[in-house]
Amino acid sequence: MSKPEFLLVDIGNTRLKWATARSRGPIRVAGEIATKEATVTWVRALARRFPGHQLVLASVVPKLVPAFRRSFSKRIQVVTGNAQTLGLAFDYPKPAEIGADRLAAAVAAQETGKWPVIVVSCGTATAFTVLDAKGRLCGGAIAPGLQTQLIALLGVTAQLPTTTLRPPRSVLARSTEEAIRAGVMLSYEGGIKEILRQLGDALPGRRKPSVILTGGNAHYLAKSSDLPHTLRPLLVFEGLLIIGLRLFVPSP
Repeated sequence: MSKPEFLLVDIGNTRLKWATARSRGPIRVAGEIATKEATVTWVRALARRFPGHQLVLASVVPKLVPAFRRSFSKRIQVVTGNAQTLGLAFDYPKPAEIGADRLAAAVAAQETGKWPVIVVSCGTATAFTVLDAKGRLCGGAIAPGLQTQLIALLGVTAQLPTTTLRPPRSVLARSTEEAIRAGVMLSYEGGIKEILRQLGDALPGRRKPSVILTGGNAHYLAKSSDLPHTLRPLLVFEGLLIIGLRLFVPSP
């Protein structure tokens, strides 16, 4: 029996990304578009482009899921908190409420066997997903993402100029644009560190949780010398591949 090929699709609020992988091969990022560009016609074209691939889909935009179901028919698995195939243990009252991207990332984090762990997904929202010392998904937190903070600030102020985010030259800003950069960037980094501290304190036991950073804005935190972490940009895709292997590859 030939080994299956996988199409891994992560639909976020802002960006839709896809990658391909074989059961034992590396994950290859294949492309991305703005989520709003994902029309029914585009989904059909994607299905034609990958006619032999098994699709594993994580989507936080529910209205797009039916188009993928129709186009990929019997070769699709949609990640939800109700799916028994996740292999995740929960200490959480309503797993079905957890976003599919967080679930996929948690599957990948759980697979390492190094618990407790906190996954920080740095996207439109900053999502913290916590696995306790038994490897159970037990909770987390959700905060505004980096660009979301900037958009919110500029959206309610009349005189502040449009600003491109990048690390500020100095905390002591000497222009309005630099002041915005300094405020937003430091608020983002400081907020994440404080949430991590409090989540760690909330976990029972003495073992300090490790931290995994992922998502499009994770690189802004990766250089922080006082935030021990592992950077895994493809964590959601890693989790989708693990789920696909459990579903589509028969046990020996």
